[in-house]
Amino acid sequence: MFGSGDSAQVLHQLERYHQEGRDELAEVMSSDLTEKLSARKDRDEKTQEVLVKGLIILAKILHSRSKYKRARATVIILHKERRVLNKQYRQVDALTLAEDYRLAGKIHAAAGKKSAAKKAYAKCQRQAPGHIAAALEAVEAIGPTKGLLKTLNAASNAAGPVLMRGEYFILEPVGLPPADAMRVAAALNNEQTTRINAEIQAITAGEQAANARLAAAIDTLKPTMDYHAYSGS
Repeated sequence: MFGSGDSAQVLHQLERYHQEGRDELAEVMSSDLTEKLSARKDRDEKTQEVLVKGLIILAKILHSRSKYKRARATVIILHKERRVLNKQYRQVDALTLAEDYRLAGKIHAAAGKKSAAKKAYAKCQRQAPGHIAAALEAVEAIGPTKGLLKTLNAASNAAGPVLMRGEYFILEPVGLPPADAMRVAAALNNEQTTRINAEIQAITAGEQAANARLAAAIDTLKPTMDYHAYSGS
């Protein structure tokens, strides 16, 4: 289905098809792409990276189509090919690895494989501690177990103040994906819930900056010395 020179370009097309809900076509195309690349023994770094990205897209499509058995098999291949990329060519950043395990956790949970899902989400947290989006996803997908709630609570506590982005309230640890603050509050139902809801109310009432982190950073740039006192000395 694909020529030898257009494999990288087709990834964007596959992602667009998936976003548009054209998953049947996207599944056929991504399956063809990954099968052809997997069969090649002369893969260079660029080809290996295209294969890994193709497997990610295919796993997401299979998940969205409720083809969980094949999605689980695909994500296992993804981990294998990611290790090849990581070992033979270049070190992959921790967040990228974390997102691989997050995807695996989501797929395992949807398949009803809670133990495998917990292990995948735990590996995600080891790669990217405080990954609140994955922690919330784990609680919602697997259930409010003690361990998962503990992880979510710690991530919420470390995430900093509630921020407002567009119409949404979020918790966004530095360098990590954000999570819906209201969903985090509902999932925890503890002192973090009280804190999150209070900050949302304060932002809504105009009593707290919509981006308290940015406001604090700006405040650190303000001069602390009185100019008139300095000029008169």
